[in-house]
Amino acid sequence: MRRSLFPAALAGPVLAACTGLAADSVTELPDGVLYAGAAQNGGQIEMNVGQTLRIELESIPTAGYIWEIENRPAFLETVGEGVRPTDPEFQNQPGVTGGNHYLSFDLQAVAPGSSTLHLVERRPWEENEPPSDTWSLDVTVNPAP
Repeated sequence: MRRSLFPAALAGPVLAACTGLAADSVTELPDGVLYAGAAQNGGQIEMNVGQTLRIELESIPTAGYIWEIENRPAFLETVGEGVRPTDPEFQNQPGVTGGNHYLSFDLQAVAPGSSTLHLVERRPWEENEPPSDTWSLDVTVNPAP
């Protein structure tokens, strides 16, 4: 079972620029980064040049399953990647290994455009196997205000 990354009370303000998603599904993180997770799969977002979108999805990297960007529109530039445990209180204890983690990609809008961002979850060495999961988001980037 996948848990919500941000409880509703901590989700933060919903961006007025986001369209086509549930009212509480895309939020602005404190540093101004737009957030999208598992709940936004198949949705859409509208953002401006200069804004950064953080995609964060749960995976099991210690079993080899990782998320990879399969199709990144040219108007989005990857500016960061990260990983964090889903249960830090437990997983950060000495001697604990494995478990689910959140994998993230930070993508900065560098030009106007509209296309679909597509990610796949798989074991990279299993080249002839279909992905274990997929995730996509229709992204529209407008000129900076």
